[in-house]
Amino acid sequence: MAKDTIRVSKLDAARRQLRTAISLWFNGGDPVAIHTLAFASYEVLHYISEKRDPYRRDLIFDTFTVKDEYRRYWNQKVRKEANFFKHADRDGDSVIEFNTSLSEYFIFFAILARSLCGETESDEESAFLRWMHINRPDLLLEQGKVSITNSLKAEDIEWIRTRPRSEFFDHFLQARRNVGTLNARFSLPVD
Repeated sequence: MAKDTIRVSKLDAARRQLRTAISLWFNGGDPVAIHTLAFASYEVLHYISEKRDPYRRDLIFDTFTVKDEYRRYWNQKVRKEANFFKHADRDGDSVIEFNTSLSEYFIFFAILARSLCGETESDEESAFLRWMHINRPDLLLEQGKVSITNSLKAEDIEWIRTRPRSEFFDHFLQARRNVGTLNARFSLPVD
């Protein structure tokens, strides 16, 4: 193997893309790069999870909520932005209106697909899920809301909601990596 090469599996590549997308998202990185990485990660993790368990619960591409006769249309719509950012063979001079919040969904579902693959959660993924639980509870079922909010004091939840994402992310990673010394502003659940 050449000195400037590394061995990377599809799963490892997807996990790296996901961690990078999350880090960029928390730190206000470029929305196009975030979406491209999140989508690429989701796409790989989707297919790996499907191969490992063809009867697994649904994800974005194969959701049970879309009728089979509309699946092709659905997949064209959910892939639109990612394909636009990656390809220029038919529309090299085009412009797109990009809803940057779509990246949050691809990050979220990439994390779900990773868990369906039986892989452990990274610190970045854990931070993203905690931030979403606290700041976007409207997306969650009641059991998802309870598990996080019950582990934090009300003033800690309010503190998290008023902090910039990057500050929360830095604080969370520091707390996770220094488990024995949680002299932080808020207590974090440690898995």
